[in-house]
Amino acid sequence: MTSIFRKACAVFAVAFAAVLSGCTSHPSPQQTMVDDRYMMYKETYKAYKEAEERYLNLLFNIERMPEEEELWIMKREQMQELLQLRELMLQARGELDDAMKTWESHLMEVQSEVKKAKVQQYNPNFKGRDAQRTSPGQLLPGEVPNTRR
Repeated sequence: MTSIFRKACAVFAVAFAAVLSGCTSHPSPQQTMVDDRYMMYKETYKAYKEAEERYLNLLFNIERMPEEEELWIMKREQMQELLQLRELMLQARGELDDAMKTWESHLMEVQSEVKKAKVQQYNPNFKGRDAQRTSPGQLLPGEVPNTRR
């Protein structure tokens, strides 16, 4: 049981370090959140895989020595650890998915703001291509008269 606690503490320590380092290098908090949640998911997945490997090894040993009572006790403990790590891993995956949705919605908001800014920079008094002019006499690209004689 203490090994689970140590692993959980290690995972959260890594996640906290990722948050601190991520805040200084990423432009948006949403992207930082995604990076943090991904690292957390990756670490819990890794811990789960290691526990699964130990469990399979234990099953192999039980098959070879079924009379060893200590192996059966270890099997129960290892199974509990696997279940707890699986729950942590699934929770971390859910948090990662939520963070990615938040980041995507933030990116959509930024894109819509950029589109609004582009539309608003044109003069609303003109229609069609003339709306790109900032003044009535402005020449647009491709409208330069031929000055060669």
